[in-house]
Amino acid sequence: MNNDLSFQQRSLFQQGYQHYTSEELQQMQWGLRFTPTACTTMTVIALIYQLPWLAYLVSCLGLLAFLLPSAHPMDLLYNHLVRKPFKAIALPANPLQRRLACLSAGVLNFFVGTFFLLGWTSLALAIGGMLVVLQVIVITTHFCFLSWIYELFMRALHKWQLPLTPEEAGEHLKQGALLVDVRSPVEFSKAHLPNAVNIPVDDIDAQSEQLRGKTILLYCASGMRSQIALGKLQRLEFPEVYDAGEMKQLNGLASA
Repeated sequence: MNNDLSFQQRSLFQQGYQHYTSEELQQMQWGLRFTPTACTTMTVIALIYQLPWLAYLVSCLGLLAFLLPSAHPMDLLYNHLVRKPFKAIALPANPLQRRLACLSAGVLNFFVGTFFLLGWTSLALAIGGMLVVLQVIVITTHFCFLSWIYELFMRALHKWQLPLTPEEAGEHLKQGALLVDVRSPVEFSKAHLPNAVNIPVDDIDAQSEQLRGKTILLYCASGMRSQIALGKLQRLEFPEVYDAGEMKQLNGLASA
């Protein structure tokens, strides 16, 4: 993996898919479009023909997606039927951010159906139209407005896991932390921080045992791959592993 994540892959990262490499995200990109495309199509039909029952049906799908991460009906349809002729990989369970987006879409569809029943057609069309626009953005770019709001909210609450500051990283290095460059070997050969070892993010699972028992500082070019590596090692129950973020912010901290 020689490049950092594309905009669409970064958007998926923001939706909660932090623990997947860029190659894995690339394989899932088209599959992850299936469910929002199917649900948006049903919403559009409900708006055109003013069908409250169809809006309620889509609302129920959103609720199911929130309650059952691995059992969204459209995800199941994709995994068990649609993907097989194309030999595409199966979709994983939906992370929290994506489930919240499904729930919010379900709530808006509920209002659309209710307003149609009440005869408030203009309001139903306005809300439905706004939802369709947001969904089209998700389908075409994977950028989810609600996931972006979620990230901002978690940052405001100091609940979003941020990379170490250069000062914090420097303190860990003084105490003997191991600096791990998770970029590709090609990138590492061109430039790297002194005393760093190279373990590409795609190989971090297989080579994790050589890191066991050490304090680990992970870095890459932009901070994206180091976040992915952090998630992988945390799932393997590494207690002393930290994301040091971008390489350029760490220049001068590691002593030769």
